[in-house]
Amino acid sequence: MKRPKHIPYLDNSQAGLSPDTSHPAYVAAAPEWFWNEDDPRAPFGTDDGHDTLSTLQEHFIQGGTDEHVPGCIASLITDWALVPETVWTSSQEEIVVWLDADENHVRFLHGEIDVYVAAACGQFKTSGWIHPALRFWAERALMLLEHVLGPWEQKTFGAAPGTYDEKLAATRAVIAAAPDPPKKLQLPMYRGL
Repeated sequence: MKRPKHIPYLDNSQAGLSPDTSHPAYVAAAPEWFWNEDDPRAPFGTDDGHDTLSTLQEHFIQGGTDEHVPGCIASLITDWALVPETVWTSSQEEIVVWLDADENHVRFLHGEIDVYVAAACGQFKTSGWIHPALRFWAERALMLLEHVLGPWEQKTFGAAPGTYDEKLAATRAVIAAAPDPPKKLQLPMYRGL
């Protein structure tokens, strides 16, 4: 028996970003402020987050599949070329040196963090699950925000401690609420856990 074709939940110009145009599992997990397109805590509340969701939706409109969403996001990151890939595998000290080297680097890093978070939340919103690569990228981005960027901003700009606590907790809860991906995309070592 052939499985029915997956139809993604896509926003439209009338409803905009709305629970009405989102997967029910995402709607059940997302706090109310996740729907605010002007709230920087929300996955689509920054320009970079909004652009990421728009890119994902265009991917699906053009016939792209869930399996190819990581490639879509990787292309977006490559096109923007904001942060060297080595930053994502660097130590805290190396990232701080990179942040200190140019006043624009903090904005660039926030932009890529927003992309990775919006990609994971966007696929959950659109398809009802998150590709393992997107989940990994989002969790890595949230860890960097919590353990490197937040403390660096406190030291450099005198930002208040805990500035990102609500964003971190809510985003992690939403990502954790996403159902497992289809079996063909699950890593064998994690099946059944």
